[in-house]
Amino acid sequence: MGVGEARSWRLLASLGLAAALLAACSGGASRSAPAPAPPSGAGGGTTASAPAASTTAAPPALIPAKVAYTTIAAVQAPFWIAYDAGYFREQGLDVSDMTRVEPGATLLAALHNGDLDVVAAGGTSLVLGNLQGLETMIVGSTLHIFEDAISVNPEIKTVEQLRGKTIGVSRLKAISDTAARVALERLGLRSDVDVFYRGTGGNAESLAALQQGSVDGASISVPALFKAESLGFPTLVDITGMHIAYANGTIGTTKGTINSRPDVVERVLKATAQATARFKSDPDYAEQIVGKYTDIQDPEALKGTVRVYIPIFTVDIYAERASVQAVLDNEENPAARTATVDDVTDYRFAEKLRQSGFYDTLPVR
Repeated sequence: MGVGEARSWRLLASLGLAAALLAACSGGASRSAPAPAPPSGAGGGTTASAPAASTTAAPPALIPAKVAYTTIAAVQAPFWIAYDAGYFREQGLDVSDMTRVEPGATLLAALHNGDLDVVAAGGTSLVLGNLQGLETMIVGSTLHIFEDAISVNPEIKTVEQLRGKTIGVSRLKAISDTAARVALERLGLRSDVDVFYRGTGGNAESLAALQQGSVDGASISVPALFKAESLGFPTLVDITGMHIAYANGTIGTTKGTINSRPDVVERVLKATAQATARFKSDPDYAEQIVGKYTDIQDPEALKGTVRVYIPIFTVDIYAERASVQAVLDNEENPAARTATVDDVTDYRFAEKLRQSGFYDTLPVR
């Protein structure tokens, strides 16, 4: 079990009403010790008053924040680094335990109930929650294209040979599912007519299903992709190389949190920008963090993973409008036909970071 997997159990245990909530919608801070009080002035027979005691102001109290990520894939590395490298704390946040939460219903219920303040998640879940009336909003993004690939059984040599076959995805409606559908439809295969999809639980589970023969292909990302190749399962479709616009590495919250805790949202985005810059400028550290959270320790796979993400991660956390529009275009909920990018995205925080000069302080931009 990965580090993020183990941390998620406590949060998931508190979300027993997730399904009921979505069904309805679809229709103390950590403080530094206070400075000691100065000693009282000395009395006595002298006319000179006692010298004032030297005092040092206590540092500002950290603001408690509940953050989470949704998948064991390197797209989540900026949040992992923000936590492990202390950037959340540097930005004044007390993130006592960063958890993993399942995308979809569980994630949306956690945000709606206030069990989470901010989450790193694919744009699909955040946009769907907004369309269902849960007031979820995209506030930032570090990745604006799909990063994925389809690995297959060795006997499958062409995309055409996927007709009638089943692709394993982490979950239906998750990024791995959406990426495979969009890519294969561009290559001429109709989803759920020519090719089918089965939720497995995650990258590792999709790879296991491919090994067991219960699926014919798997929609996975690096470093799991490198593991698949080492086991003899070739990459048939390089979705990352297709450069398909999509709000992928998004950061989300709710309108309620934006209104009541805007400082938390802003600080999370600043910490995430710092972490993304660290990933791009310190590949050795990035490899260490990806290995820790994915439980993949093969040095070449980790190096390859970081090489894939360095050019596609963006330090500027502004969610590209074309990528958000692509989420709306691919959403089946009828409300998506009339919703606009500005209905599902709050750009105020990203604009403020751009105008503040904050990015100029980072090692890469």
